[in-house]
Parts: sequence; structure tokens; C-alpha cells
Amino acid sequence: MKLIFVDSNPLMVKCWTHHHQLLSTIFKTYNFLPRNDFKFRFYNHTIEDMVVNFKFNTGSTSIITPANSLSYMGGGFDLYLLSAMLLGTNLIYKDLESIIQNYQLLKYQGYLVTNQTYKINLLDLPDFDYKSTLVYQNWNLLELIMIPTMIIPEKINSISHLFDSMWNLMNSVDTGSVDTLIVPGLGTGSGNLNEYESTKIMLFAIFLFNLSFGNEPTRLTQLKKSLLILFFFNKDYRKLRNPADIEELEVNVISEYGRQRELQEGKVMELDEAFRCIQW
Repeated sequence: MKLIFVDSNPLMVKCWTHHHQLLSTIFKTYNFLPRNDFKFRFYNHTIEDMVVNFKFNTGSTSIITPANSLSYMGGGFDLYLLSAMLLGTNLIYKDLESIIQNYQLLKYQGYLVTNQTYKINLLDLPDFDYKSTLVYQNWNLLELIMIPTMIIPEKINSISHLFDSMWNLMNSVDTGSVDTLIVPGLGTGSGNLNEYESTKIMLFAIFLFNLSFGNEPTRLTQLKKSLLILFFFNKDYRKLRNPADIEELEVNVISEYGRQRELQEGKVMELDEAFRCIQW
């Protein structure tokens, strides 16, 4: 599956590229193997430019959009995406927004829970000749995946929300049927996350989810992922409180470096530091 990261902000693309290179180096250093052979690409373009000038129609394509819990799409990437999806038609964004909002709110009883994934088969949308659009013809875009990162446009108060959104995304994507996944920058608009941290969280979630422990992973090997996430977010595993649980983790999962590491609450750990906290 190709993962196509798109943003009109050049700093986002620069940060994505940096974190991708660092995570690739970490995987080589620890001899990690991926579960899936993802191909990463990073583009500094608007979504409309991408629809007009790039073709991803050799297989099925899905795209991510953040939206909000009310499924309004009148700002940020959501608005640009609607405009791009209407290229080749006479509709305005409000027309398509109403169709999508009606579809989603009726299906989910009026509210989309944040950090969850909500898929729409675009060919199922009523009152919309989707096959006439340029995005269908150039990309074979079949699926819109809404991941509301906030209830309404406002600052994201917990940096783990973006990680949870990406983790849920990876859990929901069918890598066997989706050939291309288009991923925009998330959390840096109304969410007020900075570009460096946002891109790091996004790629860390994807790389870690895709980390393989072979054909027979165990509870303890999966706990290595769990604890790596805790260290990444500077969460103290000792707050589990049960002495037997803490002992098990310190003996089998956490490295000496991790046991001695001083945590900085509210901050995201640098990637190479976080991986050092685990026994590999």
C-alpha cells in the first residue's frame, strides 16, 4: 500500500521526511521487520493540485479528512477536499457537505466520537454523480475516512489524541483492498499542534503499528509496543501500582535506561530516546 502524505505547508513535508528517515534508521538499527510493505511518499501541494496533476488510478484509493463531531466541513483541509472532489461538476461545497453530513449523522445518531474512524463508500452517496468527478477518474477514490480530531474546531488539549486517531486509522484500513491511502496533515490548524510534533506523532503511530514480532507474537512482545507508547508520551508505568505488574514489566520489557529515565510530563519524547527505554 502506498501512503501519500500531502500538505500545502512545506514545513509539514520537511518534518514528515525527517521523522520518516529517523524511524527507518531506528528500524534498521534494531533489525525490526514491518508487518506490511508500506511505500511512503511526501508531497508539498494543495489537494486540488494533486487531484489535477497526479494519477493514482491503478487500484483503489482512500483519503483521510479530520472533520469534526458534527460532520461540518467548511474549513481547513475538509473544505479544500470538498472543492477538490467537486472538480468536473457544477456543485458547490455546501451541496456535497450536506450530502455527507446527512449520510453520517443519520448513520451515527447525530454525533461522531472523536479519534474514531468513520468510512464512507463514495459510490453510495445519494444525489451525487460521483463517477463524473475528476477525483474519481484520476484517483479511483472510493472511500472517504473521517477522523474527527475534535468535537468542534478548537485546540487539541491532549497530544495523545492524534496518536489514538492514527492508531485507529491503521486498525481500520484494509491493506489488502486499499492500494493508495492519502493522508493530510492533522492537528496543526485549529488543533494548534506544531508541525514537528504533529508529524512525529503521526509517523510514530504508523511505524509502531506496522512493527512485526514474527508469526507468533506474545503478550510480552506486544507489551513492548504498549510501554514504548507510554514512554513516548512520558507516562509513568509505575502508576499501574500493582507490584507484580511493575516487576513483570521491569524484568521482561523495560530496559535499564527506561527504568532510570526521568520523564517530562506533557511532552513527547524524542524517537531514539523512546526506543532506548525498551528491551529489544
